[in-house]
Amino acid sequence: MTGVHVTSDVREAVTRLEREPLRNIVLLKHIEAFPKHVSVAQIFSEQGAGTLVLLDTSVNAFDRETYPEAELAALVSSDDPALTRRLLGAVPAQRNIVFKLATDADRDVIADRFSIERAMGFLSFTADSQSAFAADDDVSLATTASEAAFRMFAAQGHAREWLCPLLSSERAFVCALEEDGVPRSLCFAFENYRKVWEIGGVVTPVAYRGRGLAARVVRTALKELQRRALIPRYQVSEDNLPSIQLARSIGLREFLRISHYRTW
Repeated sequence: MTGVHVTSDVREAVTRLEREPLRNIVLLKHIEAFPKHVSVAQIFSEQGAGTLVLLDTSVNAFDRETYPEAELAALVSSDDPALTRRLLGAVPAQRNIVFKLATDADRDVIADRFSIERAMGFLSFTADSQSAFAADDDVSLATTASEAAFRMFAAQGHAREWLCPLLSSERAFVCALEEDGVPRSLCFAFENYRKVWEIGGVVTPVAYRGRGLAARVVRTALKELQRRALIPRYQVSEDNLPSIQLARSIGLREFLRISHYRTW
């Protein structure tokens, strides 16, 4: 392979990844969130670019809970299988690793060197620039949340200790549809990476589901993100069919699928 350039310079790698922030959102947010616990390798040639991010899973709450046996998470974004193959030289062979991959081509290259088993997957959606969303007058938008709202978010795994600093620094907001002061449907939006903000924590008590309430709070969040000229991201587990249906029903389009594969 001629004309190959390899770098481990994080700033250089991030600059290239930021050219396509949605495609590379998973790598970018991990680099920014855990700067002292990641290593980055990037290779580019006539075939394009490939980037590998290795993360110590002990610092990531999701990985600690979901993959307690894992030692490293390996995140890949690559234009060509040949580049992915070159990047694997930076991956320790004798460690428990969870690979987080966006393409079957990367999976096939990695399966040639590692024994891997698929664990789970996530879909990410966004809105096109021409999409139009209307805020609901009955949905409040605030950088605070009620105790009941925090309890509902916590039940989904979104800890108050994580969400409160984002709200107080105005890097997040909550959309709430309430009845007599009691939340009937909620979501929040938070800074995922720079201008990319993620809508998460969508929750409606069982007794109030099937009434379109979640769509109302999510549309309001999308409208606010549009007003701020931010890029929305809506991520959902592949087995959460109601949430996938919600995303598609309000006009969001899928832009990324990430599959997790483990080596143990």
